[in-house]
Amino acid sequence: MADVSGIIVAMVTPLDDEQKISYSKTDKLLNKLLSYDINGIFILGTNGEAYSFTEDEKYGFAKHVIDYVGNKTQIFVGTGLNSTSETISFSQKISQLHPDALSVVTPYFVPNTQDELINNFNDLANSVDVPIILYNMPGKTGVNIDPKTVAELSKNPNIVGVKDSSGDIENMRGYLKLRNNNNFGVLSGSDSKILELLEAGGDGAIAATANLLTQNDVNIYKYFKDGNIEKAKKNQQNIEPLRKILHTGTTPSSLKASVTLSGIDVGSAKKPVIMPDKEELKEINKMIEYYRTNKIIEG
Repeated sequence: MADVSGIIVAMVTPLDDEQKISYSKTDKLLNKLLSYDINGIFILGTNGEAYSFTEDEKYGFAKHVIDYVGNKTQIFVGTGLNSTSETISFSQKISQLHPDALSVVTPYFVPNTQDELINNFNDLANSVDVPIILYNMPGKTGVNIDPKTVAELSKNPNIVGVKDSSGDIENMRGYLKLRNNNNFGVLSGSDSKILELLEAGGDGAIAATANLLTQNDVNIYKYFKDGNIEKAKKNQQNIEPLRKILHTGTTPSSLKASVTLSGIDVGSAKKPVIMPDKEELKEINKMIEYYRTNKIIEG
């Protein structure tokens, strides 16, 4: 059973100069992330640019990461596509690699009804032997997974949690209130809400900022669990300079530039997304220097 709690890194996908996935860069990023007390790595999500790769590319990347990481931490793989049949087929293929869980976004472009979402996720969960984590991203998909829908889906023993990137803490509270199994994890996908969700009774986060601020994000969870709320709040506040930078570019261009400028080269974003210009890079460098000066990141 997947442990849907703690800090799970929403990892970027490193690219080479030809816009192909770079396994050598991936290994360097993985080595960095694995040096911290994270509870997992989520690959091929929004910040992992899953929407821009072929199924063969995604399969190859997932296989490499799972093989490289071994049992050092959990690996969650994004497998959501735009129809139930496609999602089942690809999820069954990825399941053969034995990830700890599959993270599955709602179908997108045409917003589904809640009944359609229930049918979609139950059909998937009943077709694979790997646990499913729902991925709620209404800003990108155009549909929100309602709390009552999570209440229904959490009855399925193979649906073990939800990542909520809505930024709506009341939506997350609804998940917590209505989930039918306390082992059903509720994770924040909005990094500004990590501590707020924990205080509401949530279980952790799948955090993109943890690509750069790995220890800081782990500390939010650690200090909260230790009862040191003031330190948890300080670490939560530490995220804000990076979040401000991330809002200046198309996802995940500014995040990738930030990680690269910190010393771990992850390459560019996949085109048509363009990387920050010189003036934007100056601001990113200032942020990196701030984090280093205040010992929020190493180096």
